[in-house]
Amino acid sequence: MENKRNLILKVAEKIISEKGYSKTTIEEITKKAKIAKGTFYLYFKNKEELFNSIIKDGLDNLVIEIKKEIENIKDPFEKIKKGIEMYLSYHEKNYSLFKILIQEKPFLKRKNFVNFWEEFFKKWDFIKNGFEEEIKKGNIKNLNPDDIIYSLLGILHGNIHRWILNKRKYSLVEKKDVIYEIFVNGIRR
Repeated sequence: MENKRNLILKVAEKIISEKGYSKTTIEEITKKAKIAKGTFYLYFKNKEELFNSIIKDGLDNLVIEIKKEIENIKDPFEKIKKGIEMYLSYHEKNYSLFKILIQEKPFLKRKNFVNFWEEFFKKWDFIKNGFEEEIKKGNIKNLNPDDIIYSLLGILHGNIHRWILNKRKYSLVEKKDVIYEIFVNGIRR
């Protein structure tokens, strides 16, 4: 059952990233996925629920991958470096997901947009807790952990947007060291 849901999500993600949300139809998704329309409705109430699931599942997977990759790293700055690399790599590998986020952002209902970002930032509490711990140890400047996270994500997203605007002519992961240097030199004591 989960395989069909994932198939629908992948097919819809590809079509929406190419055509846009408003021009994508459920009929087109089911045809490309080679499933009956009724099967679609077993998993999703409508196209909006499907769209929200694409975004939520994609971002949940990002957080899961980063958590798994950094959990055994002891050095806090190596954790940051690995987290930056994973974030960039995930965006590079899942380009269509993030293309959707960028191109559809203006069309999201304000309430959905606000809820989306509130949920997105809650997922990073494990990093916030890590920053709080390193502030207490004196390894990081005494800055507001939320400001630190928003600043890191701002640097990352700025580089991701630049990569997309440059038509992905280079590997996004190549920027990990410069992002790490700019960010860590701003917070390290």
